[in-house]
Amino acid sequence: MKLQFAVPGFVCCVLAAVFCSPASAQFGNFFGGPKIETISTEDLSALLAQRRKVVDAATQKRTPTPAADFVVVDVRSEAEVNVSVIPGAITKQQYEKNREKYRDRLVIPYCTVGGRSGAYAKKLVADGVKVKNYKGSILKWIDAGLPLETLDGKPTNRVHTYSDRYQVPKAYQQVTR
Repeated sequence: MKLQFAVPGFVCCVLAAVFCSPASAQFGNFFGGPKIETISTEDLSALLAQRRKVVDAATQKRTPTPAADFVVVDVRSEAEVNVSVIPGAITKQQYEKNREKYRDRLVIPYCTVGGRSGAYAKKLVADGVKVKNYKGSILKWIDAGLPLETLDGKPTNRVHTYSDRYQVPKAYQQVTR
């Protein structure tokens, strides 16, 4: 005996939109709003490395190459950013307080996995800001074994994961509270 199921057309469309399309910035196309570009771990790491070279050249009084025209913004809660950030990142509060300073720069927001940063990216795009969401965010960063630092620039292996449902590599210490 062969069973057949009738599935309404709109259900098929919804399922196709959710499971078959690349959902930019956490289902951005499905729930409306602008399509948000993303940046990979490799590309973000390369941008930050280039910026470090510029800073190092400036401190050694060599002629630096032009600074990268971007800012990395951690949109996580105060409790999360007080544990660690991606090196060189500023907090959402710092960005919002000094928005004019960062005008015309590419803004790269991140959070734990990319949902909150994706929502923030949509808000920024609506305001006319150039944005690339770091989808995968800090969990992708540490999966690649990349460094973290405290807000005052000290190296750390601690990472706030927002929830204990996430696992971190053994080289890092997970914090959830």
